[in-house]
Amino acid sequence: MKIIYDFLKSQKLGIIVGFTVTGLLIIGSLTMNFQPHYYTGLSGEDISFFFTNKKPIHIWFYILFLACIFYGINASLCTLDSILKKAKTGTKKIPLYGASIVHIGFVITLVAHLVGGLYSNTEPPVTIGNNWTDLGGVEMKVIDLQTSSYPNGMPKIIDASVRVRKDGKEFDESLGYNNPVLLNNGVFEVLMRDYGWIPDGVVLKVDDRTCNIKLNETFNTNGTQILFADLYMPPQYRYPVIKLVSTAENNKPQQTFLPIGDNNTREINGAKVTFADVNSVPGVLVSVKNNPSIPLTIATIIFFSIGMILVVFRVIWRMVIS
Repeated sequence: MKIIYDFLKSQKLGIIVGFTVTGLLIIGSLTMNFQPHYYTGLSGEDISFFFTNKKPIHIWFYILFLACIFYGINASLCTLDSILKKAKTGTKKIPLYGASIVHIGFVITLVAHLVGGLYSNTEPPVTIGNNWTDLGGVEMKVIDLQTSSYPNGMPKIIDASVRVRKDGKEFDESLGYNNPVLLNNGVFEVLMRDYGWIPDGVVLKVDDRTCNIKLNETFNTNGTQILFADLYMPPQYRYPVIKLVSTAENNKPQQTFLPIGDNNTREINGAKVTFADVNSVPGVLVSVKNNPSIPLTIATIIFFSIGMILVVFRVIWRMVIS
């Protein structure tokens, strides 16, 4: 058992595994670059792709996975051995433990990548407007959208003010391209993909009155309810078109497709109906990412920071006393 322990914590194994991981990463990058069709569907840090799509061409990854396991075991045992040796010799100077703390951060990094690669996922894009939208345990709606552009027209700053409802509580957040909304200690992440103005309803002229109607709402014409069933926007059509559904005397629904504009007025149930305008509200297109490795990543940052501070302090102290 001691032979196995000594082998797993040996510096030679660490060097061999380190070079192996580096070489396999190079091979993997080249393979994905020249054979991209084998990696359709792979995104981000998701490594479950390789286990659900088992192919001989992925052999480099399976070897890499095993190498990383040995790398983690080697780093863990080396760190543990270093701490035990310092404890046995009665070392009480905290700065001397700086390198060991950095190594602990490295081990946690490997675990974080494993957890994130196996269990993180990104949901399909969702459009959020001024109505509550369910994002999976969290609801969100857009309150305001502020934009600014460079002289050439490229977007400069995109700031969407959103209201979040979670566990019965509401609070405001700011959402932008480089400013995601983070919840559950960063595990739940809402990322902006696009922004703009989205249709929220239409303006109809019914004889001498104006109606603001939202999708799936009805309006009255001579005692008959007419349903605003759908809205078609460019590029689906050259110009906005709405679908209205009314019930005739034989109780069979009748569909009317009404283009925008005064020249396209139609008579429906004895009333002149005109599609006058489209009501728009600020909206954003977002992706929701669940990454359970974020708390481990935060722990990694803490350990690395503390360890490096202690290492630097030790170096400075040596320079001072020398």
